[in-house]
Amino acid sequence: MEDILVPIAMFATILFVTWVVVHNRYKARVQSAEIIKDLIANKAEVTPEIIKSVGFVPKRAHGDLRTGMILIAIGVAFIFFGGAIPDEEGKAVFGAISMFPILIGLALLIFWYAISRKEEA
Repeated sequence: MEDILVPIAMFATILFVTWVVVHNRYKARVQSAEIIKDLIANKAEVTPEIIKSVGFVPKRAHGDLRTGMILIAIGVAFIFFGGAIPDEEGKAVFGAISMFPILIGLALLIFWYAISRKEEA
């Protein structure tokens, strides 16, 4: 029973921490949006400085490029980690797991390339 309980607890903890982070970001954005709505309802002047001070941050210019490169690096690290395991099954498992971040990273790089080409035109 303990053999299966440890992996379940590990993955449940990862899911819980991810949920907490996403939920708190969502609550902060909703609160910021309500503040902006109240300012507009009270006919107050809403300037870019006020929007920045409330917490709305514009997207980074090359956020997709950065995220894509980080995901590809994580995938390559999984491949190297799998190569360090002497068991052939470990290499295959880590090679398969590494494909998720690598392919998502490649998709983000393609998206960044397409958007940057569109902005040049």
